[in-house]
Amino acid sequence: MLSMMTRPLPAAPSAGLYSDMEEEDNQRGPERDETDTFYQLVRPLMANDSDELSRKLAEVNKRSSQGSGR
Repeated sequence: MLSMMTRPLPAAPSAGLYSDMEEEDNQRGPERDETDTFYQLVRPLMANDSDELSRKLAEVNKRSSQGSGR
């Protein structure tokens, strides 16, 4: 009865399959870093002083209100 309760283990993935997948990924080249998108959004707001930041925020607000039809 014990033999009926045991199941054979599934075959372990071969190292060849993993190596092939890794090689294919490496051939695609480096992936874009997730922080690229963040900096594309934030970089226009980076400022050296509060006056520069105020000017940049005013410009962003002006553009966003023009685009929204307000």
